[in-house]
Amino acid sequence: MIFGKKDAQEITVSNRTILRVIGLVLLSVIVIQLIDTIRHPLTMIFVGFFLAMALNPAVNWVSSKLNIKSRIRATAVAYIAIVSVLIAFFALVLPPLVKQTTKFVQDAPETIRQLEDNDSAIGDFVRRHDLEEQVSEFANSWAENLDTDSVVSTSNRVIANVFSIITVLILTFMMLIEGPKWLDFIWKQYPEGKRIHAQEMAQKMYKVVTNYVNGQVLVAAIGASFATVALFIATTIFDVTAVNPIAMGGVVLLFNLIPYIGVFISSTIVIMFSLFASIPLAITMLAFFIIYQQIENASIQPYIQSKGLELTPMLVFIAAIIGVALGGILGALIAIPLAGCARILVEDYLERNTSYKARKKKA
Repeated sequence: MIFGKKDAQEITVSNRTILRVIGLVLLSVIVIQLIDTIRHPLTMIFVGFFLAMALNPAVNWVSSKLNIKSRIRATAVAYIAIVSVLIAFFALVLPPLVKQTTKFVQDAPETIRQLEDNDSAIGDFVRRHDLEEQVSEFANSWAENLDTDSVVSTSNRVIANVFSIITVLILTFMMLIEGPKWLDFIWKQYPEGKRIHAQEMAQKMYKVVTNYVNGQVLVAAIGASFATVALFIATTIFDVTAVNPIAMGGVVLLFNLIPYIGVFISSTIVIMFSLFASIPLAITMLAFFIIYQQIENASIQPYIQSKGLELTPMLVFIAAIIGVALGGILGALIAIPLAGCARILVEDYLERNTSYKARKKKA
């Protein structure tokens, strides 16, 4: 088709526009690279901010109940109380857990080799499918990996993680102290006509985060309690002393702080330890966790979090799945409170939009 002069259009792009586009692309690449480089510090800052929001009610409670006017002193008291509880918990859980883990790692190669000669179902399965050679190679490789280099590498990772935890705790403490001052400064810069509404919205989202943290701690405590009781009963029935129910309960408590997938991680660890101590015990715990995970995912977790976040159980479950897909463990931790905050923003927008239309219609 041939266009006439009236149909023909000439598009002119100036050199300045081209340079701006190139500059924006380069700037975007630099920003993305910078964010990727400082991703770990940003993660620690975000975690510290999240913890500060979660612990702020405890600081306010200490300040009001003990009549402490100093923000620093109230934060210190609350911090000491929380850290004391954590120290007591780890003092109870870590020694048997470290002892059991060390024995598990040291005995694993020999235990794996014994599976070939064992008359158990696993030994029979190995012999029937001619897996003796693969089992021996796995046992030998496990033993070879327990060398000095792996120990040093593991120690370095442990030290780095401890440093990160200390850094997060310090950041959280400083945010708890300086948080109210920063909030006052931010609200003073906000337009006075919109300030009250914005403060109400911020307060609602703040309650969402604190309710989420309290709810997740409750979910983890329920899971750890049931798992510990189940382990006590199972180890007593099968006369197994190699598995410590308290240590395994501590593992369940820590990992169950992660929504939904925490049960899977903790159950895998518990079943693995149980398997090397007693096959009937491992089968029993596998059955327990299958049943409990279904109950928690379908009722306990959605019910508790839906009450605190005012979200339906289905929305809580969907938010957790999306969070895991986008950000792994950290995504799972923040997806549900973010969904609660998004609900508040959407409801506020719809309410304001409806009110505006109603006023416009009357006018």
